[in-house]
Amino acid sequence: MNLNELKKINNIAILWYWKEGKSTLRFLLELWITEDNITIIDKNSISLDNYNIKTISWDNYLDNLDNYNLIFKSPWISPYNIKISPYRDKLTSQTEIFFKNYEWRTIWVTATKGKSTVSTLLYETLKNAEYNVKIVGNIGKPVFDEINLLDPENYNYVIYELSSYMLETCKPNCNIAVLWNIYTCHLDYHNDSFPIYEQAKLNILTNSDNIIISQEFNQYGQDIDNCKYFWLESNYSYSEKYFYKNNQELFTSQNLLLLWDHNKKNISCVIWILDIITEEYNHNSAWIFSKLISNLKNTLKTFSGLPHRMEKVANHQWITFIDDWISTTPESTIEAIKTFWNQINTLFLWGWDYWFTKESYSLLINAITEYNIQNIVLFPDTWLDIFNIKRWSVLENTLISKIINDVELKLFYTNSMEEAIKFSYNNTGENNICLMSCAAPSYSLWTGYEQKWEEFKKNIEKYKNN
Repeated sequence: MNLNELKKINNIAILWYWKEGKSTLRFLLELWITEDNITIIDKNSISLDNYNIKTISWDNYLDNLDNYNLIFKSPWISPYNIKISPYRDKLTSQTEIFFKNYEWRTIWVTATKGKSTVSTLLYETLKNAEYNVKIVGNIGKPVFDEINLLDPENYNYVIYELSSYMLETCKPNCNIAVLWNIYTCHLDYHNDSFPIYEQAKLNILTNSDNIIISQEFNQYGQDIDNCKYFWLESNYSYSEKYFYKNNQELFTSQNLLLLWDHNKKNISCVIWILDIITEEYNHNSAWIFSKLISNLKNTLKTFSGLPHRMEKVANHQWITFIDDWISTTPESTIEAIKTFWNQINTLFLWGWDYWFTKESYSLLINAITEYNIQNIVLFPDTWLDIFNIKRWSVLENTLISKIINDVELKLFYTNSMEEAIKFSYNNTGENNICLMSCAAPSYSLWTGYEQKWEEFKKNIEKYKNN
């Protein structure tokens, strides 16, 4: 829908008045849509001191969606909600309005894990190369707050990081689309169906001029003519401490701040994007590509990754504490385990049930035993079930011994970060790692990763001298 069509619509609803909802309201008012044509709908109480706008909240807030001609839905609200799904044809979003109205070059990035690092590294590289570039979407502020569609600036590139929530109702048309990986995640949002979640991610491949997919997931590009691959045996790869393009050494990985194998994949992906930028929009200039690679190398000298991604937090009593709170799928935690090999002696796991597959859980348990991780801290809700322990039979702060795959595990079940840190200090052992990698979201105890990270850091400091 273009902006002229949007201006003519009466009875617009904004569903959920949080960051994006507030941003959408500002945008609609700037578009000269009158206050009496807007209704804000939210389960919670709404305060609008400066506006004369109708609000609907509390228990029956979704009962009359048929009254509206257009509904701006927050990405966090599932279109499969039984009261929302009948009105799916009325739903829109900031993402959809953006890609229907922004006319210049865009790079869209999605993945179950890794999209934020790729997006940020690409953004920093292009910015350092003096490109006029913007990064928006899942990684930061709502796009309406970042880009003025009423008087849009012509950026060289807008990098848009997309979650499955954003892609569920959108099929973007972009210059470069990046699909890093797809693992089981967020199935509660996607009608408890992996194929629906998978298709939401695959929407990014629709009508894109250039498509980049990790070779590990090449099945998604088999029927796409303009698909390119990175990693493993592709033309953009890494081997023996060097990054390559077409078997030509580009630069070494020695002394990089961005550590671990998964980040080498991220860097290979960015190299491919830079090559497409050179080929498609800079007449395949060898000088331009050399300049971009030089800026990537310079960026990597200072870019150590995003917070809470395999980040060293402290070293006390000869124990290294690694923060990997952002790993909220079994597959991402498995990658973290592989990164540190047999150095991990204690692992923190959470268990908000996102309908991960039994196969994913089995692979995680196999990785735990293969790498001989002997101490496991289990927070609620589901991890006791995965280790075949009945929840009702275990009290809080209980230590359970269990042998799996001939490895004896100490399973410590707790709701307390303080008790978890005490257990870590007492059991991890010298020259070993205590890895905080959830393998699931942790909303069962904390409102988000910032809160649990603060408790984790505070208690590491509190007991470091005990």
